[in-house]
Amino acid sequence: MMVASDLFGGPACRAGFFVTHSLLLIVPKEGETRLGVPSHRQTSRLSTILSMPISAKELSFRYSKGPLVLEGISCTIAQGSITAIVGPNGSGKSTLIRLLAGLRTPKSGTMILDDRPLPSISPKDRAKLIAFIEQRPNLAFDFAVRRVVEFGIHAQGSDARRVDAALERFELTEIASKPYGHLSVGQQQRVSIARAWVQVAHNPLGYLLADEPCSAMDPRHTQSTMAALQLLAESGIGVGVVIHDLTSAARWADRAIVLDQFGQIAEQGAADMVLIDKVLSKVFEVQIRRHQLDSGHAVLIPDDDSAQSDASLT
Repeated sequence: MMVASDLFGGPACRAGFFVTHSLLLIVPKEGETRLGVPSHRQTSRLSTILSMPISAKELSFRYSKGPLVLEGISCTIAQGSITAIVGPNGSGKSTLIRLLAGLRTPKSGTMILDDRPLPSISPKDRAKLIAFIEQRPNLAFDFAVRRVVEFGIHAQGSDARRVDAALERFELTEIASKPYGHLSVGQQQRVSIARAWVQVAHNPLGYLLADEPCSAMDPRHTQSTMAALQLLAESGIGVGVVIHDLTSAARWADRAIVLDQFGQIAEQGAADMVLIDKVLSKVFEVQIRRHQLDSGHAVLIPDDDSAQSDASLT
C-alpha cells in the first residue's frame, strides 16, 4: 500500500491522491469527460468557458533567512492552454511552479484558484484539481513501472485499459515489469508523466504543473511528451511547465512567463509575443536570435558572434 507523505496530511490520503516524495497526483471523479476539444491554439481553447485560472498576486518568497528568490510575482496559469515558465538559472522558476501548486507558502502575496485563496481549499478538493510533477520524482519503494502507473487510479479501483493506454502512449509497455529504480532518469520521467496522465487526463477542470518534465529525455521522447501535454490542454486542462529549452517553449506554449535573474517577471503574455530576441537576450545576457521556419515554428538560438565576444573578455 502506498503511503503519502505529510505534505497534505492524513485526510488527503483518504481523499484519493498520493504524494511520493514530491510527486502530487490527482484521482479524478468517475464519469468526467474525455479528451476531444478543438485543435491547439484555437481561440483560448476552453479557458473562456471554464474560466478558473490559478493566479498569483504579488508573490514574494525566500528560503529561511536568505534573500528573496521571487519578488512581486503576479501571473496566471489558464485552463485550456500551455504556459511555459522560462528564465536563467536561479531565477526562481521551480519555486514559482511549486508555489502555484500550493506546495510552498509565500512570504507575501496570495495564490488564487476559482476566486478562492489556494491555501483555503481543502487538501481533498485541491488534490482533485492540481497534479504536480518534479523534475526528478522519487519513489519511496522500488515498484515495477506498471505498478507505479497504476497508482494513478488506485483510489478508483483497477482499470487495466487506462493503464495499458498510458504505458503505450509513453512507450513504456516493454519495460512495464522493470523496477522503477533501475530506469534511466529520462525513463523515470516518462513513467511519472504516464502516472499523472491516467489521473488528470479525464478531468477537464484540472491542472498539470511540471518542473522540467523532459529535462533528461531524448529529442523524440521530448516531442511525444510535449504533444501529450498539448492534448491535455486541448481537453481544457491548464498546463504549466518550467522549460529550459527555449525552442521547445516556443514550439508548444500558448503563453509564457519570463523570469529575470532577480526573481521578477521580465515579460509575460502570448508566447509568440514574449519569446522574442529583445526580451530573451536581456534576460539571459547573451544575444538570442529567433528564426522563423517555413513550418511556422520558431527556433531560438544564441548568436555565435555574441558568445565569441563574451569569451574574448574572459
